[in-house]
Amino acid sequence: MNKMPWKNMYFLLCLSLFGAMGFKHCINLAESSLSYTNGIASFLLFVCLLCALRHVTAHRDWERFKAFLNFCFAFLICFFGSLAAGVQLDQNHRVAFGSWLVYLSVLFCAAASSPLLAYGMYRLNSYSALRQSRPPAFSRRRTFLLLWGFLFLTYIPTFLASFPGFYVYDAEAETYMVFTSKYTTYQPLLHVLLLGGTIRLIYHFTQSYNAGIALYTLFQMAVLSACFAYMMSYLRHIGVKRWVYNLGLAFLALFPTVSMFVCCSTKDTLFSGGVVLLTTLLLEMAAEPERFWRSASKKLLFAASLLLILFFRNNGVYALAVFFVIFLIVYKKYWKRWLPVVCCTLLLFALTSLGLSAALHAKKGPLAEMLCVPIQQLARVYTEAGDELSDADAEILYNLIPQSILENYNPKLADMVKLNFLEDNFKREPVKYISLWFRLGIAHPDIYVNSFLENTYGYWYPDTVLDGYRGIWAGKRQYEDSSYFAFNTESPGERRHLLPALERFYEKISLDIYQQRVPVISMLFSAGFWHWVYAFLALYLAAVGYKKSLFSLTVIGLLYLTVLLGPIALIRYVLYMFFSVPLVLALLFDTEAVAGTRRNRI
Repeated sequence: MNKMPWKNMYFLLCLSLFGAMGFKHCINLAESSLSYTNGIASFLLFVCLLCALRHVTAHRDWERFKAFLNFCFAFLICFFGSLAAGVQLDQNHRVAFGSWLVYLSVLFCAAASSPLLAYGMYRLNSYSALRQSRPPAFSRRRTFLLLWGFLFLTYIPTFLASFPGFYVYDAEAETYMVFTSKYTTYQPLLHVLLLGGTIRLIYHFTQSYNAGIALYTLFQMAVLSACFAYMMSYLRHIGVKRWVYNLGLAFLALFPTVSMFVCCSTKDTLFSGGVVLLTTLLLEMAAEPERFWRSASKKLLFAASLLLILFFRNNGVYALAVFFVIFLIVYKKYWKRWLPVVCCTLLLFALTSLGLSAALHAKKGPLAEMLCVPIQQLARVYTEAGDELSDADAEILYNLIPQSILENYNPKLADMVKLNFLEDNFKREPVKYISLWFRLGIAHPDIYVNSFLENTYGYWYPDTVLDGYRGIWAGKRQYEDSSYFAFNTESPGERRHLLPALERFYEKISLDIYQQRVPVISMLFSAGFWHWVYAFLALYLAAVGYKKSLFSLTVIGLLYLTVLLGPIALIRYVLYMFFSVPLVLALLFDTEAVAGTRRNRI
């Protein structure tokens, strides 16, 4: 990219033209629509691209930010490639991998946009080096307490609008375990006992299920408010730019996605609070490792954040296993200080988990939960190429997944198939079924890839609507065009309509295409949008040399990879991306303050 004739006007003219032409394949228009190809929008995009490229390449500091071009081009290839793939998945439910025109379009769009992104990165780096605001004169502890109380109070209206709280997402099943003493490890046992135990205990004294649900919701609000307050007190303590701090605080206090999930009983909420806390601590550690490991309170908080992640989602165990391998390399100099903390934390988790499982006689969770991707791939092969299956392969497949179940294949939701997965048959002859999966994958690689992409593209394609639950009932209402949030309060809870206007607003956000109709604002609700914000942040930190700050985002990245193997794309599985937005803003617009005065290289 650096050797291209960026100063040549004819080159910029052609690049802008091809970029504007190729952009057609990266936006979601009806196949027969002429609104872009035969519209003024494409010409305006061409003019804007040409003017912007001419301005950027003529800039006096062109040679300085030209060094970012290769980073930006690689990033934009991925970005525009995902847009082009998402458009095809939305329109045709498959990606046409043989379309050379799409590949050229992605290439030209990336090439035309690279100088603009490089200029943006250069400006960000320059802006973060400006004089920072002074840290506050009062103590961080006081700041934390004030923020804790403030944030807790901001969630009270949502709590009242949903009273006794959004009791959804496996909450009824978890409570049932406690009342019947029939436990499984399918749900984290500590969360089962915390949620179900609270409801059962309060019901014993009050004969009210709502009272128990409300108490649990208030407890969760207090924990999440504390995690957020710690994050914001850290940003205040290091003196990030005032507007960055205020915007981050306003996002946590007012953004509907945050407030709805803070009042939601799903285990993902406490789990995501642990991710926020751990990421904040890793940023503190990156800036001042010596001071961090000398502090007993920091060590305790570090252990607490790990336990929140380990106890409240099973995929947290796998993500942290990889994280600790990288952590050992990055902080090997301090291993004598952190190794006892990590070992004690892991030992406590292991003993508690094994002890609870034994004491409660909990049965193991279904194996199908770990096999969502291959199960969906097999179901898609049956749906699209069932006629090509040999009689022997078809018989093996039906012994794994009944034919009547395969008929109900939903490309965006694995639950329909995985819940009827014949696990006992698989355990008896795993080699036979694994061999079938390999054979069908070799014969139909495009079907396997498209199965994975359509099941996950809600996480990485900004312009789509999460609608994997379409047609399924959520309480008294059926999911229709959107599955953004499970709005209802499940049995045995009963919704009290204390703030009906705010309740209706949350219902529209959850189950209707509502916020998606608002330009710009709609992106703030999109998991795919935040995916690319985090990806750009990682690119930016790597390009400007803040390697340890980049490492602080490793847990978020690893957890994101684990959810791609899940049954459906939902906001709750990537909730930590929304909860950590203030850190993203600080790292983007005040990198020097967060990372320290000198670059924290590895």
